[in-house]
Amino acid sequence: MELCRTDALESLYSTQPKSPNPTILEAVVHPSFGRYARLSSSALLCAAAIFAAGCHSNNYTSGFGIAWVTLSDTPGDFTSYTVNVDSLSLTGTVNGVVAPVQAVETVDFTKLDKISELWSAASLPNDTYTSASIVLDYTNANISVMVNGVPTKATLVDPAGKQLTSANGNTTQTVNVTFDPAHQPVIQPTYASSSAIRLAVDFDIAASSVVNMATSPPTVTVKPFMTVATSASDTKPIRVRGPLINSSIGEGTYTVYVRPFFDEVNSLGTLTIFNDPAKTVYTINGTTYVGAAGLTALSQTSAGTTMTAAYTTLQPTATLNTSVTAGDFKSTFVLAGSTLEDFFTQGLEGDVIARNGNTLTLRGSTLQINDGTSQYNDANAVVLVGPGTIVTVDGNTTLKGLDYNSVSVGQHIIARGIYELPASGVVTLDATGANASAGTVRLVSTELWGALVSSASGSLLLNLQTIDNWPVANYNFTGNGAGAVTPASYAVNTSGAVTTGVPAAGQPLWIGGITTPFGSAPPDFNAFTINTEASVPARLQVDWTSAGTTTPFATLTDAGLTIDLSNATGVIRIGSESVALTASPLIVPQAAPAATPGLPPIFLPAFAIGNLTTTASTTAITVFNTFSGFMAQVPKSIVAATPALHFVATGTYNRAANTFTASRIDVVN
Repeated sequence: MELCRTDALESLYSTQPKSPNPTILEAVVHPSFGRYARLSSSALLCAAAIFAAGCHSNNYTSGFGIAWVTLSDTPGDFTSYTVNVDSLSLTGTVNGVVAPVQAVETVDFTKLDKISELWSAASLPNDTYTSASIVLDYTNANISVMVNGVPTKATLVDPAGKQLTSANGNTTQTVNVTFDPAHQPVIQPTYASSSAIRLAVDFDIAASSVVNMATSPPTVTVKPFMTVATSASDTKPIRVRGPLINSSIGEGTYTVYVRPFFDEVNSLGTLTIFNDPAKTVYTINGTTYVGAAGLTALSQTSAGTTMTAAYTTLQPTATLNTSVTAGDFKSTFVLAGSTLEDFFTQGLEGDVIARNGNTLTLRGSTLQINDGTSQYNDANAVVLVGPGTIVTVDGNTTLKGLDYNSVSVGQHIIARGIYELPASGVVTLDATGANASAGTVRLVSTELWGALVSSASGSLLLNLQTIDNWPVANYNFTGNGAGAVTPASYAVNTSGAVTTGVPAAGQPLWIGGITTPFGSAPPDFNAFTINTEASVPARLQVDWTSAGTTTPFATLTDAGLTIDLSNATGVIRIGSESVALTASPLIVPQAAPAATPGLPPIFLPAFAIGNLTTTASTTAITVFNTFSGFMAQVPKSIVAATPALHFVATGTYNRAANTFTASRIDVVN
């Protein structure tokens, strides 16, 4: 039996995975799972040993599978929403309460509106799970809203109007979520740990908050609203961060310890990531590669100390047991080494609103410290660049010859360098590379919003209104071009851009890309994507008076619903655009895509209703993955004792038809 154990460990942790699907064989045991999980993990390793070493016993299973837990958000009107996420627990029909994630993570949910973050690859006992519980801690929360274009830290209160403080005992909030009975997470008995599910946790910031801008500073009433489901209600890429364990060039994979967000201590499981040999873009220590060349370069870096972050898609896969599924995380682009982070530098992320010589001024910046903490800055911050600064573009291989002058006003960046807080109190990062460690700047795709003025082959003019949701008035474009940059006729290079919809003069456009180098405008911007209004993610938000209503809907049928706006205020937000609701749109559920037989859907709409008044620090929410199930629950939940207070839907808006297609609906009562 000793030989069996040794062979199994070699199979599980070899630098050259022997299985054609290494993800299926990963043994994932969270160290803080408790005594029950530690005892069960012995069974997991033993079972894996029997499977991997060929010990010919058919009487054992691992007793465990894998839960890939992701965190994302539905955006609200905030520039920062930073809280501690303390834990996730699940209730099973056999094992009762288990806690797959207990490591505290500091999360700025405003950074999760376009991606999901892999929080954990946790082991779960074989069971059917009926509910989940998430604990949030607001003790050191940093929640800011925009006041006249400036981020401003808000005062936080609970629904009773009491300030969130430790003394008031209301800083810890628990969200209890009941799964749709038709889509409960199930871990099936199987050899090794090949049974795997996704648990998609989504924090609806808009449904969780009421912002009062009449106070100074603004006041935010907090009552968190979250959903958990076996499939996400979106198709966002999943970011997987963690230190390199090993790689297999032959298999086209590499494996990491999962270490989400800015965590520098915990290892929340392991994960194998799959490379596309022709398409995956790697940027490693300032150099960009494609496909196998990138994986080869990554394999030559130091295991254990090289930090990586992959932007991936999850593709469910079948196993030998037809009732069990696993999955592959396929990478679109990967950042690693000093390009991402290292031990010698700190990070500063934000939007460049001015450049004076080699000094960049950033608004809405986040300081990333190497002890795993982060700090959102309401005041402007400064980044220093110079000829020694290494500049790269995330996920892009077409832009060559980048240097410190590639950073111009309007660009969203993540810089690495030496942090200091001088006597002036202005957060400053020296990314010049003049000190012992090289300075780096990553150019991150930046979003413009404005109305189309005119277009021609390879170019267009935009009446620019916002950049990354910041008002264009925030930006001092001096130096971007030989002449003055005029926001009313902002010149965009569209050569090679992917366009969704048919742009027409006067209509709003959302354009993703990067600014042209400092001093080179026009053009002012290089577009990667151009989207018309109907293709851009939208949020429909309705708030009733403080008393709420028992009749929130004018119509409610299998085909959709409309809102009774007689005692409510409503708005549709599409990026920076606000469309006031004067007449309710028809809100229709987005159809779930056709599923591959035997595999879970990659995307599944979610409809939830939650009671925020159960107890002072607890929210009870029920999730449905069918509109009919949601419709049946609404009249049971919205009664005189628990009237509807808020309604938030996310999806896309067709202005011409006044129709909102919702991939998610959250009703707060």
